[in-house]
Parts: sequence; C-alpha cells; structure tokens
Amino acid sequence: MSSPASKLEKAINIVKSHGFNIQHLDVNKSGKVWEISEDGRTLIQPLTSIKGLGEAAIDQILDNRPFKTIEHFLYSEEIVYSKLNKKCRDALVKSGAMNCLIDDRFEHQQHFWACVADKPKTIEKFHETIELTKGDVDFTEEEKIQHLVSLTGVFPMSLVMTPELEQRLEEECVPPLSEYDLSLGVAWFIPREVIPKKTKNGKDYYIVEAIDSTNTTTKIKCWGINRERDIIHVNRPYMAQLKYSEDWGFSCHSVRHSFVLLA
Repeated sequence: MSSPASKLEKAINIVKSHGFNIQHLDVNKSGKVWEISEDGRTLIQPLTSIKGLGEAAIDQILDNRPFKTIEHFLYSEEIVYSKLNKKCRDALVKSGAMNCLIDDRFEHQQHFWACVADKPKTIEKFHETIELTKGDVDFTEEEKIQHLVSLTGVFPMSLVMTPELEQRLEEECVPPLSEYDLSLGVAWFIPREVIPKKTKNGKDYYIVEAIDSTNTTTKIKCWGINRERDIIHVNRPYMAQLKYSEDWGFSCHSVRHSFVLLA
C-alpha cells in the first residue's frame, strides 16, 4: 500500500508533468493548504506539510508576515516565541522554508541554522553569533536530502536530478526504472536503501530499494557482490543494465559492470 508521502510525491510529479511549477516551502508564501499562485501556474506547498510544526506556530507566522529580514522574524514584539520555539525554527530552516531570509551575511544553510534555531536573546547577540559561527561547513547534500525527507515526507528529486541530467538521459533514450523496456534493458533510478543479504549458501547479495521520477519504489537484487568493492551510494542517480523476470523481478549479476553513477 502506498504511504501518504509517496502518494503526495506522485501527485506532485503528475502536476509537474502538466506544466505546473511547485513553489516549495516559504514562510512568506506558504499557508495552511495547497494554494495556486495568482498566475495560475504554480502550486504553493503549505507549512502544514512540515512535520512537528504545529498550528500555533503557523498562526504566528501567518499573522506577522511578510518578513523582510531574519531579524524581523526573530525579534518581533508581536510574535509569541513560546509558540514559535527552537524546535519549530529548526524544522523551518532545515525544510528550506526560511531560505528566503538567508542574506549575504550567512555563508550557507548550516551557518544560518546555527544562528537562527537557538535564537540569541538580543539582536546584538544575534549579530555577534553570525560572526562567531562563520567558517563551519555546510550540511552535506545527503543531510539536506534527509532533512527534507524526514520533515516533509517528500524526496527532493530536484536536488538529485538536475534538468541537464534529465535532458541527457532523455536524449540517450534511457527511461526511468518504472518505464523499463525489456528489449532495451537499461534504466535510471535513485537507490534509497541498500540492504545486505546472504543466500542459503552464504553468498553475499544486495537488495537495492530504488525510486525514479514517479517515486515508485522498486527492488533490485544484485547477485555476487563484494561488500568492500561494490559500493552503491544512496540518494545518487544511477543508470544500470538490468535483467527482469516474473519470478525474480529486477536483478543484475555484477554491480561493478552494470551500475553507472551519473552524478
């Protein structure tokens, strides 16, 4: 049975396929429900899609926006910060809903998060914190993906599949795994989990749980693997030569020769 998150992902991709854009989470634009932009071409993702962000916190945002600066968001006399607390700010930053307030004083999202989530008591302390926390590394791409998946339940396909990569795959006639053509035998996908297994004879193999642009999860059995040599990176796009049968589903007999990391 499909989870609510996977149903949402599929719905988003259907909307995109019909030429609509998706306005991702934004404290200055997102509301409590999915909305259509004034030009009728963009769907705006609601703040209610962020896990752990309660209605009281959302009301504080909606009643006091638009926010022109991060100081306005953090130090407004009208906002009740016991309702828009550290946990809420953490979720808002990591979900990308506050990207619109990141200015050139901040080196990256992690720097912004370090200053905003644990809000200093005064604006002066906040400005000091901006300087003191410079030099730290940003969240990794894997961390950013995990933040979005855990907080919104939606896999951020745009962080993994660039328009250039999608165009190249289309030009080379490489379909997503859900559109696998037996005569072609090649497809692209994104591994979401790699599960080590052993056969009854004690030989190692993998079960790779993969998704594609339709967000359908498909299992691929990879036989005859060497765990030290055959490394498959999750949340990265791959193209692979695969076999398919009604009995075994998708499989390959050599990760090294069948899998190609695309980015």
